[in-house]
Amino acid sequence: MGSISVGRMVALKEFNLDESIDWEVTSYKEWNSYLVKDVVTDEDLIEVIKGKGKCSATSSDDSPEFKSLRNLLEEQGYIQCQRSWWNGDRVLKAFKLNGVTFKKHDQSSCGAAMKHHLNLIRKYNERTQHLV
Repeated sequence: MGSISVGRMVALKEFNLDESIDWEVTSYKEWNSYLVKDVVTDEDLIEVIKGKGKCSATSSDDSPEFKSLRNLLEEQGYIQCQRSWWNGDRVLKAFKLNGVTFKKHDQSSCGAAMKHHLNLIRKYNERTQHLV
């Protein structure tokens, strides 16, 4: 006679972060490649006058609130943080963030992407709920 195995339900720890605030800090920087040299020549200045050498960059970083949450998740063993690149954090044990479940081995995104990720998961769950 075979045996029946029943999985036990485990309540997942729930974390919440206010979604009305920004979870990222965006910065924009402009510079001229001819003017950041140690020695600027007359020829460099002529190129600047011609409008050449303009550079810009837009970047983002996690907001202080999201950094605190990320650090807490890491300290409590829920995620493994990758600090050398974006969106490399991995879930080590399941938890919920603002009602969305993250399972072991899932990706845990940076602040800039996490809010969008949560909204996509919610929309997916709404649209597929009737299939269950």
